[in-house]
Amino acid sequence: MMRRLLVLLGGIVALGALIPLGSMAPLAAIAQDSTPEAEIASTSATLARTDVRLVLPFGRDGLDADLATTGDVSGVCGFSSIMATGRADAWDCQGDDGQLYDPCFESPYAPADEPGQLACFASPFATDVVMLTLDEPLTREKEMAIDPDAIDPWALPWGIELANGERCTLLSEIDVVLAGEAVHYSCADGGSILGEVDRRLPVWAASYLADGATESTLVDVAIAWS
Repeated sequence: MMRRLLVLLGGIVALGALIPLGSMAPLAAIAQDSTPEAEIASTSATLARTDVRLVLPFGRDGLDADLATTGDVSGVCGFSSIMATGRADAWDCQGDDGQLYDPCFESPYAPADEPGQLACFASPFATDVVMLTLDEPLTREKEMAIDPDAIDPWALPWGIELANGERCTLLSEIDVVLAGEAVHYSCADGGSILGEVDRRLPVWAASYLADGATESTLVDVAIAWS
């Protein structure tokens, strides 16, 4: 799959328990304005740094109460997740019916040598999950991260929310290149993210192409999900 070659080359909705990475300053309230330009400027001025969040669907008592189970399937998880590439506990799974699920998150409280259940998300912004019961124990390809600040430069965020309010989700494969930049994300309002998210500064930035636009705009990233 082309995405494997390139990636393995690559209000807020609650997703279970979400925690920030490192010392993240809270986002200030965003002033309402009738124009997108004013909204972008207002939001950007309040950002101290991008709020980087981890999706943690399981607690000690099981699946987080804020998540709704929409299905139960059985299957296998033989590969690391394509969508949540920075997570050693995220998997690319296949149900016994042939349906693919990615990412599926394992429970850190389940015995490592026994088949268990994983929570599979369709999107980083969803509050619904499919519970996948393993036919066999997981075979880990990569070790669990020890240093939460050691971000893999190739590990693109699974989902991002821009300072203009647009929400964008990582694509499972790259099917178009614009101006020499691979389109890694599709956005809810029809826009796209060109190239990779720039994470060199505390406030990340992305090259955003709005639906129908003829030129891209550099927009701050308010929130990133992994």
